Amino acid sequence: MPLDPSAFSHNEAWLLFQLNRVPVRTERDGEFNAMAIMEVATGMIFGIQLVQIRAACMPEFQARKLLAAAEHEARCRPERLFVGAECDEDDFVRIATAMGIEVQRVPGVELAEVTREAIEGFATHVSGTQ
Repeated sequence: MPLDPSAFSHNEAWLLFQLNRVPVRTERDGEFNAMAIMEVATGMIFGIQLVQIRAACMPEFQARKLLAAAEHEARCRPERLFVGAECDEDDFVRIATAMGIEVQRVPGVELAEVTREAIEGFATHVSGTQ
């Protein structure tokens, strides 16, 4: 069952997802994935971290930085955080759980409709493709 943003109040739930469909390439540092935290009810993105593709998952310091940026932007922590079941972000999940945030892994297909606009907008803005 797809995630329904109208079922959540403001800042009740956040969502961690990969914002890019194709790697973000830089001449100097190689390829990256853009990991984002989105507030589910409004679709507002509270933070983005570029994670090198060669890393198996987001390094702990980046996970802490992304969560801190989102908390600063929102001025609070959510009750829960959704993470795609396919997303290999164990350090991120561990840190969020230690912060008192309930983490729920859900199939990516259930998150697709919520993240679609952000992913398409990112593709258009950064790479000029859709």
